Amino acid sequence: MSEKINAAIVGFGLSGKVFHAPFLQTSPLFRLYTIVSSGTEAQSCYPAARVISSFDELLADPALELVVLCTPHHLHAGQAIRALEAGKHVVVEKPVAMSSAEMNQIMQAAQKSGKQIFPYHNRRWDGDFMTLRHLIAAGFIGEVLDFESHFDRYQPEVRRAEWRYVNENGGGTLFDLGPHLIDQAICLFGRPDAVWCRLYFQRPGSKANDSFDLKLFYHRTTATLRAGIFVMEPGPRFQVHGTLGSYIKYGLDTQEAALKKGKKPTAINFGSEPEKMHGLLHSVARKQSLREKFKTFSGRYMGFYENVYDVISGKDRPEVTSEDALLNLQIIEAALISHIEKRIINLTA
Repeated sequence: MSEKINAAIVGFGLSGKVFHAPFLQTSPLFRLYTIVSSGTEAQSCYPAARVISSFDELLADPALELVVLCTPHHLHAGQAIRALEAGKHVVVEKPVAMSSAEMNQIMQAAQKSGKQIFPYHNRRWDGDFMTLRHLIAAGFIGEVLDFESHFDRYQPEVRRAEWRYVNENGGGTLFDLGPHLIDQAICLFGRPDAVWCRLYFQRPGSKANDSFDLKLFYHRTTATLRAGIFVMEPGPRFQVHGTLGSYIKYGLDTQEAALKKGKKPTAINFGSEPEKMHGLLHSVARKQSLREKFKTFSGRYMGFYENVYDVISGKDRPEVTSEDALLNLQIIEAALISHIEKRIINLTA
């Protein structure tokens, strides 16, 4: 392995342009070596990178070590398997696959090739989620009993990635935002005992779900995960209640908005948020009642790629594992069955 890892981005839409290229380009650990795109924007944005249109040509390059897949969902599994078989490590945007069966095939290909597969569940590095993990680990919440997490927005019309909604197998919002919310629940609580879900088809012409209401049931914890597209006034991003306290947090992590405006991950105060957005912590964990604004940690998506580098270098284990991504898809599959059959679905071990 070279000192810097040569990385290629496949697809230069929102994901490739906003969530991956800026980190690979500014990180001292990687070289943005190649971009696979049929347009001209990639070359103008990153003139030092080689821009090609052929996935086959990309895989044939022996100097390439890491492939980052930012293509439509249904292409992920096939492209990931081909890249692994070509001897490349692979980062895959969420959802990694469209079924748990496809995910198992990817995992088998990774094991056979000896290369790593990295599910891009970057929301573990959201500042508010990092803060919540700290509060739970430090005992401020006690045993979490009620966890509620939202990704809400007001989008009465489909603005991008129309394929996600006009095709019945496009996945809709459950496959778009669902993996983020589910992964955060997996990170905190592990494998649920059962799943309940209701899907909503609210926009004219939507053949795939626009919104969802998903519940994961654990021994004593209930995790409610919701994403709506007709929410003009969002409520809390997180509402977490436990035996020793509560944490209420409004507003979204600031990194996505900053990246869309062209801000670089190396910019001063990248990932930080204003004091007015800090969440409210109310806790009796320290033997006396504490009720105050708790400063939000700075979000840091660069942490994902630092972990990728350390794993490839043999210095660390993956923060987001293939098993996490497999469980994520199993939960989504149970959610689809729950919606159709209108019942709670038990998850088998």
